[in-house]
Amino acid sequence: MAKPHWHTLLALGAVAGAALFGSADASAQAPGNVEIYVTESGGIRRFNFPVSATVPFPKGALTDASQARLVLNDAEVPAQFTVGPRWPDGSIQLLMVDFNASPGPAEQQIYHLEYGTGVKAAPVTRGLMVTESADAVQVGTVRFGKNGAPLIVSANYGGERIAPGMNGIEIADASGAVHDLSAAVSMKMEIVKRGPLLAEVRYSGQLPVAGGRDARFVITADMPSSKAWVRISIVVDDPDKRVRTLALRTPLLFAALPLVWDFGTGGWTYGALRAATDAVDLTETVDARRAAQWTVRLGPAEKEQLYATSGAGSPPASGWGHVQDAKAAVAFVVEQFGRRPGTSSILFDGSGHLTFRLTPAQPATAHTLTVYEHFVSTPVQIGAATSPDAILSPLLAACDRDRYVSSGVAIPPDWVPPKKAR
Repeated sequence: MAKPHWHTLLALGAVAGAALFGSADASAQAPGNVEIYVTESGGIRRFNFPVSATVPFPKGALTDASQARLVLNDAEVPAQFTVGPRWPDGSIQLLMVDFNASPGPAEQQIYHLEYGTGVKAAPVTRGLMVTESADAVQVGTVRFGKNGAPLIVSANYGGERIAPGMNGIEIADASGAVHDLSAAVSMKMEIVKRGPLLAEVRYSGQLPVAGGRDARFVITADMPSSKAWVRISIVVDDPDKRVRTLALRTPLLFAALPLVWDFGTGGWTYGALRAATDAVDLTETVDARRAAQWTVRLGPAEKEQLYATSGAGSPPASGWGHVQDAKAAVAFVVEQFGRRPGTSSILFDGSGHLTFRLTPAQPATAHTLTVYEHFVSTPVQIGAATSPDAILSPLLAACDRDRYVSSGVAIPPDWVPPKKAR
């Protein structure tokens, strides 16, 4: 509810690649091997947990992603290979490798990326199917709108999960004006990864901001084949610091009231919405000293009353929860919820509308929000495979050419790769 995670990028540009490998070209397509280390950092048993690694190559070493395969303990592992930037001679500079890992608690695994002439991976026979129409991209059972408004058009897991209503991202600027992607300028949507193990759709463009230059945005929506979640990552660049709030809205379709909700609040806070006009709001405020306080308010929309609050010494809210009726549920996780100065909130109302909102304490040039929405059936299955702790404690992935991981999470300085051995 996995950049939990399954999206662990080891990103390098051309300058970094040249520094790693020197100016001499490698022998074209000479067989080679790169060790990829996967480390379980959360103390949790994982099952088919998505991992993505981006591996740098020297100029001329690999020209075709079909000449690569992934191996663990001398057994081939199903993997998806996506070509990133290329060198001026057309050879691959960065190769994105997506696969599923099942390490035990705190276990380190060594995968081997074999490449070069004569190397060929077995086809992946099962996974996500990605199809495209004039106005949407279908990824498995989830459909994404090409114009981003609505963002998730359909999520059908044994029954439709998406309802009409505000759907996608929106920003509020300093004038109080609210803008969604229907107002986007130079909008572009592209399919970055087409499966079968991971599908990724990316939106980019600009949004108008009163009294300043347009705010640039990039939205990445991706889905792994091994889990039923959608991860939505939003980045908004606002050079004039006019954006005040960034939000993601998802209108959910449920069969009937009451709607049960629960939030991870250091412990567990839960309740029910019994009328369409009811709402529940979890808000966490972090001051400049990074002291956090959360509240849960419940009642008629816009007239909610205090329901629970953090006490002295209480742990911060965790940014995860569930909303459900008797048949269906949506589990969610918000990365970095309440970890930055400002106000983070999760609002759910009796009509099924779910909103995640972030308001920084001070005007900023960059705004980020990452949310996992996991469409499942009721009762929700409890286990490490889809638990919030598993998503919030990503698998670390690194290779013997680099020491980067995704989402700005650096591998700890004292981390030592496992002993290199087949």
